[in-house]
Amino acid sequence: MYLKSLEMQGFKSFPDKTKLVFENEVEVKIDQPSASAHGVTVIVGPNGSGKSNIADAMRWVLGEISSRSLRGTKMEDVIFGGADSRRPMGYAEVSVTLDNRGEIGKLDCPYDEVTVTRRYYRSGDSEYFINRKGVRLKDIYELFMNTGIGRDGYSIIGQGRIAEMVSRKSEERRQVFEDASGIAKYRYKKNEAERKLKDTEDNMARANDIFAEVSAQVGPLQRESEKAKKAIELMENKKRADVSLWLYDTERLHDDLRVAEEAMQHASFDLDAAEDAIQSLEAQNNRLFEASQGGNPDADPRADRELPPPRERIPRGGEYRHARKGSDRRDRGKRREHRTLYRGGERNL
Repeated sequence: MYLKSLEMQGFKSFPDKTKLVFENEVEVKIDQPSASAHGVTVIVGPNGSGKSNIADAMRWVLGEISSRSLRGTKMEDVIFGGADSRRPMGYAEVSVTLDNRGEIGKLDCPYDEVTVTRRYYRSGDSEYFINRKGVRLKDIYELFMNTGIGRDGYSIIGQGRIAEMVSRKSEERRQVFEDASGIAKYRYKKNEAERKLKDTEDNMARANDIFAEVSAQVGPLQRESEKAKKAIELMENKKRADVSLWLYDTERLHDDLRVAEEAMQHASFDLDAAEDAIQSLEAQNNRLFEASQGGNPDADPRADRELPPPRERIPRGGEYRHARKGSDRRDRGKRREHRTLYRGGERNL
């Protein structure tokens, strides 16, 4: 695996798209007349020209997440901040292309050429790509594990890094040697498996606790469920009974209303007939009364013979009851008078 190119845009002091292409092979003459070997690329420049920014771009695209390791205070510092003649950039993007055709240090990837891209926006969003396919940062970290060029690899050594590595604790130095020997990836997988097992055990313990708590509530909940079912059944029966009662009351009220309407029609007809008879009798009574009191000589004497005998005016309401009471009193007086005469006749005999 060899470095082929590094492309930067908007990263620190590289606002424009800048691509650094590294030669893969150079001809050398050692023992054979014509042989090829990989050379070395050296970047030379004065202070402040951006040499360290190239190393920072390489470390950043490989998954570095510490802004302090990139000589900044926050991750937004990796984006070009602008100059007198240039506006600030909205994002930073770095792509590194690796030749994966070699047998030594080959990446666990089926492609002969691997391009890793990282993009960061001022809003804080990040995007990661492998051969223009969106991936996670974890995927990039696992891809370069055991190769020495990851974010914690030893292939990029800055100023004071050697002294820092020497002064580290034995456990930290051990990680460097494990990465160089190629067992860091397996230790990482082991730690991930142990972490997943621990999470699974915690989940199982929580599930057992929940199961025990729910099991203790099964009996009371079952009894409450039976009561609820019975209550629902009774409520349904009550609802059906209420509907049946309502229908029965409605039908009965309709029948009563129909009977009442018929009775009202008959009573209204009888009332109209009685009123017509009363009016006719009153008119006849008035004519007879006028004929008897007026003494009209021009009146036809046959009118008296043709008229029926005068009748009393038909009383109404209280007048009828008062007239009936008076008639009852006269009848009782006549019966008393007849009894007195009868008894007097017996004494004379």
